[in-house]
Amino acid sequence: MQINTKWIDYQSKIELEKSLLVKIFDIANQAIASRNVFRIVLAGGSTPENIYKEFYNTKNTDFSKWEVYIGDERCLEANDPDRNSVMVTKAFIENFKDLSAPKFFPINTEKGSETSAKEYSELLSKIDTFDLVLLGLGEDGHTASLFPGHQWNEDQLVVPVKNAPKPPSDRVSLTPKAFSRAKKIIFIVTGNGKNDAVNQWKNNEAIPASTIFSEQDVEVHLNLD
Repeated sequence: MQINTKWIDYQSKIELEKSLLVKIFDIANQAIASRNVFRIVLAGGSTPENIYKEFYNTKNTDFSKWEVYIGDERCLEANDPDRNSVMVTKAFIENFKDLSAPKFFPINTEKGSETSAKEYSELLSKIDTFDLVLLGLGEDGHTASLFPGHQWNEDQLVVPVKNAPKPPSDRVSLTPKAFSRAKKIIFIVTGNGKNDAVNQWKNNEAIPASTIFSEQDVEVHLNLD
């Protein structure tokens, strides 16, 4: 795997979002043309939400060929608004009322972190590669629910997370092993609170985000204003 990181700066968050929409749909349509399926792992949190809202409005793809996975989830009730799956559903999935809908695979963390991590790992074990993984970056350098100072089983695709420094403390996360099976990885980083984490990454300091690689260059799309 290549370990090059490509840093792409934007003048505004709107410019970043427009550029990423074009890139995401290009990757999707190339995957559908070659293999009749597009597999994407979505980041949670508020940063990518506007992009997901624009997916349905863009419409220049066959969404029925999309398989949508999620990079991490909080252990909350299934309909809790703080769950990433609820955000993704409201921003994107629930717009579809018929067979044109993407196939969405949430992490069922209402079953608890251990059980849901095992179930999602079994699901992902049947998949060779993702076409695209979207990830975020926390102010402390975390990505998905992989936090600095935590250890995880590097042989697993999905792990339960205990004692997360951000509530809720119980979570489930894909691991670098799972993320790094992607053909393309894109980090979406916005807000001036991320400057320290970005500088740590650029200075080759060990943060969770820097452990994730792909077949191609890892792209980091930034607007830190």
